[in-house]
Amino acid sequence: MTDPSTSAEAGLALEVTFDGHHYHFRQYRYEHLDDALRYARSQHAKPGYERDASFVPQWLPEWTPDAAQRAAMRELSIGFDHGRFSVGPYRYDRLEDALAYARHGRSA
Repeated sequence: MTDPSTSAEAGLALEVTFDGHHYHFRQYRYEHLDDALRYARSQHAKPGYERDASFVPQWLPEWTPDAAQRAAMRELSIGFDHGRFSVGPYRYDRLEDALAYARHGRSA
């Protein structure tokens, strides 16, 4: 397992941030840290690369549903894995979307 403090240090050194859900490098968003780091390294290695003067370091803890959200998810059979919600074969980035779909399916 990757040490979160090492991940954050490596990411921030390359101008990669983590918002609790996704990793970001400039205008790009990634689900996996390795992908964000790989692309950031490739950009940093280019001749003439300039650091982003507006870069704001941010590395939030990984978001997880709270007790009330987990109870609603159990009631509606919503899964949660690696920051994504699932209802049957469908995947959602936001819990609100998974809840809406699951509730719609029950009322249909």
